[in-house]
Amino acid sequence: MRHERLGLDDLELVRAIGAHGSLTGAVKALGLDHSSAFRRLAAIEARVGAALFRRSRRGYTPTDAGELTIAGAQRMLAESERLQRELSGRDARTEGRIRITLPDTLAPVAARMCAAFRAEQPGLRCELVIANAFLSLQQQDADVALRASALAPEGLSSRKVAAISIAAYAAKAALPARAKLLDEAALVQGDWVALNESLAHLSSAQWLQGRVAEERITMRVNTLPAALAACEAGLGRALLPCYLADASPWVRRVSAPLPTVQTDLWFATHPDLRRSAKVKLLREFALRWLPGEVALA
Repeated sequence: MRHERLGLDDLELVRAIGAHGSLTGAVKALGLDHSSAFRRLAAIEARVGAALFRRSRRGYTPTDAGELTIAGAQRMLAESERLQRELSGRDARTEGRIRITLPDTLAPVAARMCAAFRAEQPGLRCELVIANAFLSLQQQDADVALRASALAPEGLSSRKVAAISIAAYAAKAALPARAKLLDEAALVQGDWVALNESLAHLSSAQWLQGRVAEERITMRVNTLPAALAACEAGLGRALLPCYLADASPWVRRVSAPLPTVQTDLWFATHPDLRRSAKVKLLREFALRWLPGEVALA
């Protein structure tokens, strides 16, 4: 009996179901419609002549045929993605699209950077993909990543752009007209807006831990823009990147930038793309343009 060949899209769906253990998780990761993906999986199983997953209330568990198909899908998709990166890395064109993944706090800065970059390179169009989690550059979810981290992103070709200044801020309405900057001893005495456990790895969250009593924490949030909003509302002081908070008319610095909280901004790409003409142009521009935007004294 002759079976029809599976396409890369079919293999991608099978791999995603295996990785997430459910059809719901797979369609969310791939951006597919649930009913369409359900029909596609049924068609794939009909083509191979075997059930690839056992369905239960706990999710989708691969059968023996499913395990074999997932392993083959991983190999074939990895090779396809490697070939795509290699071809992209040889791309000498200076036109087209560059996808940049970055956290939400950097969106205003990145938008201004892209506007300035487009003025120099009108043939290139930037696409911003906001994601606080690190999108996969291995699978070409993005071409370039801008990330704030104490260490260079692992497994990528990375260049340090600048040190990011971070200071304490408070609502202007709660401050005297000529309030002086506070030292650390005075700084920790007030009420604070803190980050929750999902951002516990950030240096600003670690600085507050052990310095500020829990009863002085008036609110916890899971994004830095939310911390800024709470600070603007007068809920307490917040440690924020200066490039983000200095732009707000509702808050003011109550400390100098804190060296122990400072982190670094990295420009990262997959090693196979580092010689791409488009990536090189953006990297050189970002290294020239971004330091003045994020390293604020």
